Amino acid sequence: MAFLTIKQAQEMLAPGGHFPAWVGDLGLRIESISADGVRARLPRSAHVQRAGGVVAGQALMAMADTLLVFTFAEALGRLPSMATISLTTNFMRAAVDCDVIGHARAVKLGRTTVFGEVTFHTESDPAPIAQSTAAFAVLPDNPRFSNVGARADEP
Repeated sequence: MAFLTIKQAQEMLAPGGHFPAWVGDLGLRIESISADGVRARLPRSAHVQRAGGVVAGQALMAMADTLLVFTFAEALGRLPSMATISLTTNFMRAAVDCDVIGHARAVKLGRTTVFGEVTFHTESDPAPIAQSTAAFAVLPDNPRFSNVGARADEP
């Protein structure tokens, strides 16, 4: 049985959820969560496109970072506080006026550091348009890290 359901993941993306509001503004739609990873869709939107209808690389990188949070939570069986150590994205070709599908998977789970990758493609073509690799720190349990989006001086 999955640790996270699709419904729970979508609620985490909603305003007031686990992520800052601007992540929710991407409009990500979680399509599947399993031990094999997470699949999600970044819907076509002028909000994430630049001139010529090209999906902005920043949107793909934010999508990668977000999907990996879900992927690692599922793989670890809990939702620890995490911090991105590194995120590298290679862009192979443009996605123009289309939805983008991302498939995230955990590559290695350490006690304090986890590694993952996300492969992106368009709905109409399974050939990759980009690939991200990342390392995240798994932080010690601390309520200070659980209030996402709050200023340091706020409870």
